[in-house]
Amino acid sequence: MLPAHAHLPSAKGSGRTSTVEALNWSLRHRCGVLVRKSCSFSKSLTLHHARIKICIDNHNKQITTV
Repeated sequence: MLPAHAHLPSAKGSGRTSTVEALNWSLRHRCGVLVRKSCSFSKSLTLHHARIKICIDNHNKQITTV
């Protein structure tokens, strides 16, 4: 989460949101529970958080080894 002072809106067409949107796409692509209307679902909130954490950890490992 970003602190309130760091959360600033960006102007339309500035291109500043492309990094965030690329990360969002990557996580949705790799983690089925983040996709709307998917067959993947979590039976509990704990499992939901665990699956998302695993996806984020795998993503971080991939970008640090490149």
